[in-house]
Amino acid sequence: MANNGAPSGADGSADPIAEFHRRIRQAMDFATHPPRVEVGMTPHRTVLREGKLQLFHYDTPSGRGSRKRPPILLVYALINKPYIMDLQPGISVVEDLLAKGLDVYLVDWGTPDVVDKDLTVNDYVNGYIENCVDKVREISGEKKINLLGYCMGGTFTTMYAALHPDKVRKMGLMAAPVAFTSRGSFLNIWAHAPGFDAWKIARTFGLVPPQFFNSAFDMLDPMRTGYEKYRSLLLHLDDREFVENFLRMERWTLEGIPMAGPTYAEVVTNGYQKDMLIQGTWKLNGDPIKLERITMPVASIVGLTDNIVPAECTVRGLEYMGSREKRHFEIPAGHIGLSTSRRAHREMWPAVADWFLRG
Repeated sequence: MANNGAPSGADGSADPIAEFHRRIRQAMDFATHPPRVEVGMTPHRTVLREGKLQLFHYDTPSGRGSRKRPPILLVYALINKPYIMDLQPGISVVEDLLAKGLDVYLVDWGTPDVVDKDLTVNDYVNGYIENCVDKVREISGEKKINLLGYCMGGTFTTMYAALHPDKVRKMGLMAAPVAFTSRGSFLNIWAHAPGFDAWKIARTFGLVPPQFFNSAFDMLDPMRTGYEKYRSLLLHLDDREFVENFLRMERWTLEGIPMAGPTYAEVVTNGYQKDMLIQGTWKLNGDPIKLERITMPVASIVGLTDNIVPAECTVRGLEYMGSREKRHFEIPAGHIGLSTSRRAHREMWPAVADWFLRG
């Protein structure tokens, strides 16, 4: 490799001290004049607005023909923006699904404010998701549509499919906590700490801020979040593609959104502390959520190194469902790597899209 203009020693090798100073200057210039990056670039339009929520409908790629495309609704979690599903060209779940022939919709929850501080899980599942599903059904003309839920969005998708199975054709659960109890999950361990009271936290904040969640996620792997990723950036400052991808991920991390207190408390208490979803005792608006009512084909989509939602929390959850067809897709990736690693887009997402298209 070239030494990028760094002074050389007598033998032609780069002077390590001069190279160090060059990189420091380069890092300072990067910090003061970072390149601008765009996210969520796949063309789309808003087909539904409700409160802060927008429902996106993505454009069909040109030259793909006019055959009817099966609709799929992507439901992301509440604490980050959903453009992680469409991070950049070439690293986009939305792009992968469109390329295979699906008609793609995505829920953007927006950023809640004080007006939304009392929203409950029922409001999201039987309110917002129900309205989005009905809108997709209306536009597509289909009685049943495909659902793909990511993280907590997958938990809500599971609830919805159990309560409204007549509207769901197939369901994919991507790093979704369904069976919450796992000793491999620090979130589960922390939720069982003596004196931990999610409702007290909810009442204190009203809207639980993104900094609260980010600090917890940082503690899952402090060496990576506090040191390794910045060291890697310093070593790759000459690689524009690496730098731009790094900045997109940082933008996504820093653009976290708050969560309504009652929703947070209900997920922690009924999910992590009591594991009520697989027990069939979690109720929404008085109706118990019975996973055996889920009889449509289902699939788990998991990362084998996920330290936020370990793979077993999704895979084991499928065991309680009444579906005859259960598929499992896995890749050596973390929670976010499922949607951002190039290997996932090369090896896994085409297969997932094919599964949704079949039948």
